[in-house]
Amino acid sequence: MDTAKTQIIPAAARTSSAVSYWPIVLLLMLVVGLGHFNRVGMSVAGTERIIPGYNLPPAQMGLVYSAFLLCYTLAMVPGGWLIDRWGARNALLLYGFCSAIFVALTGCVGLVHQDAQGVWLGLLVVRSLMGITNAPLHPSAARMVFEHVPAGSKSLANGLVTFAACVGIAATYYALGTLIDRLNWPAAFLVCSVLTFVVTCAWWLGTRPSALVASAAGPFRSAPRIADMLRLLARPSLICITLSYAALGFFQYLFFYWIEYYFETIQKQGVEVARQYATLTTLGMGLGMVCGGWLADQVPTFLSPRTRRRLVPVAGMIGSGVIFELGLLSADMTVTLSAFIIAAAFLGACEGAFWTTVVELGGPLGGTAAGVMNTGGNAGGTLSPSVTPLLGAFFASQFGEELGWRMGLSVAGVVAIFGALLWWGVDVASDSNPAPLHLPRGE
Repeated sequence: MDTAKTQIIPAAARTSSAVSYWPIVLLLMLVVGLGHFNRVGMSVAGTERIIPGYNLPPAQMGLVYSAFLLCYTLAMVPGGWLIDRWGARNALLLYGFCSAIFVALTGCVGLVHQDAQGVWLGLLVVRSLMGITNAPLHPSAARMVFEHVPAGSKSLANGLVTFAACVGIAATYYALGTLIDRLNWPAAFLVCSVLTFVVTCAWWLGTRPSALVASAAGPFRSAPRIADMLRLLARPSLICITLSYAALGFFQYLFFYWIEYYFETIQKQGVEVARQYATLTTLGMGLGMVCGGWLADQVPTFLSPRTRRRLVPVAGMIGSGVIFELGLLSADMTVTLSAFIIAAAFLGACEGAFWTTVVELGGPLGGTAAGVMNTGGNAGGTLSPSVTPLLGAFFASQFGEELGWRMGLSVAGVVAIFGALLWWGVDVASDSNPAPLHLPRGE
């Protein structure tokens, strides 16, 4: 068992948590899945109604996607501090209720404005603010897993939570697409707002303090010290894992925001086929998250801790990048789709190890460490929605639209392979606590 874990969570808490952690994981899956449904639903509405209905250029709509991600990214470290100060459960409550408000406001933009410029500016503002309130989502989930799931199951639990994110994303193409077909996109977002409010209430009632396992979780009596946070930010392992997650985020968000557009508009497959392909690719990523989380927990103990931590993410990122590039070389859509699904699965397999490792690196500042890493992931993700169409347009002007987009997409595969190499700088055993953190204990 890792020493960092035994220092943070008392033995009694670890024993009792084995009984009760599954309800918490299931609720986390529900909250995270719906959160990503609301997030990526903007791209479904953009592809199917807003871009064609208002004659918005794809790059301009991409700015709306990136505005959410930019604000989400900038708020990530403050969100991590909030988690370490007030507790992951409370941070998720704040996230949930604010998310319900901004999802409703997304729909209100379409009801209030009829012109393209008004809709674009309204969405830019609303989705930017929504990005800020979404910042605590994944760091809070990872911190909840670290505090309430026993050793030997943490990466699997994190894999299940991130799998739920993919299920939420995959559901947008048909579930939200159907709502949009029947109600139009503004009313569809209002329905999603009500659902978000209901799920947040379920989290509130299902994780009341009396129902949670006693551990080091809970609010600190005073805020984490600046000196401790600065020492955390200077740790080489945290820097490397953050840069690696930035590479993963760049590749991952390409799947979320542009795969449906690529199949429908560039490959001329039609909206129904494009929805199906995008759904299958996203579900492939989600299944990879579960399998990768399980594998990360099963790596043989005779290997060094450093090797055990990096084995799954390094193999996953390299395999994903190589398979994706091979898929782009094929002119057969069946081969391309199969390669994209497998590449997405390999990429998803990395998630559990990332989240388990970064919270362990942070120790008492696990929420902040997770926020730092997710800042990197979303910095890469923020670039992807806007950089991808720009690369596609640039190469298209030189080589034609189809080949140009393939070349633009291929950049992401190379970035993923580079990100895998950064795991050689991640060493939990020697870098998880190089200097003591003088933090007050939780209540």
